[in-house]
Amino acid sequence: MPEDWLTSDEAARVLGVTAGRVHALAKSGELVYRMAGRTRLIDPVSVHRLLATTRRRAGRPLVPVSAWAALLSDLGTMNWIEITRSLGMSSQQRYNLKRLIARTPPESWDALAKARAIAYRVRARPAYLEEILQWKGVVRSGIAATARYGLDLIAAEEGDAYVSEETWRLLQREFHLAPHPSGNLVLRIPAVSETHVPVVLAREVMPVAVVAVDLLDSGDPRSRRTALQIIERLLEAPLHD
Repeated sequence: MPEDWLTSDEAARVLGVTAGRVHALAKSGELVYRMAGRTRLIDPVSVHRLLATTRRRAGRPLVPVSAWAALLSDLGTMNWIEITRSLGMSSQQRYNLKRLIARTPPESWDALAKARAIAYRVRARPAYLEEILQWKGVVRSGIAATARYGLDLIAAEEGDAYVSEETWRLLQREFHLAPHPSGNLVLRIPAVSETHVPVVLAREVMPVAVVAVDLLDSGDPRSRRTALQIIERLLEAPLHD
């Protein structure tokens, strides 16, 4: 074994990802590696360079359109071209985002996607919660979408959804919703132009990447673990061309 070079498992521990993710980063050229027989060895210099780059980016949220392009395409694993075009992204912007996705660890996605929406936590009467989540223009996400994806998390009379500004105002009037720090419902307005809001909300339930990032925001340890597992699985899948 070359001196000081890392096994995939060792590199994975340094980067905070799985060995499979290390293999993907090596194949994409983000990490320098060599083969010693059937063992892939990773250059530690490239590991620490990637780690430093990721840490610098972790505190800088993506602009909303880029965040939504990544999340709506389940981190670039589906409908990539169609979604980025519908959001008005150029081929260069798409290429840059693709590179960012390839080298960003799961735990950084809540910071990267932070600017995606304006969130309002409100108190809704439990009897009205399901009615609100079924309202036209309300797109379930986070804890309200766990059943859709077979996640072993219980909503416990809580809700999470995306709405347009118009729908937000309508729900406020209809259900007397008011911001509350310990509210049981989070409603998020996508921070994109009016032209792009229909692209973001054109579904009944958000894609699993959006659900995962919203679960990261919840602060609940179990929800966070589940979210990181989802994001890690998406990052290990091949990017959609």
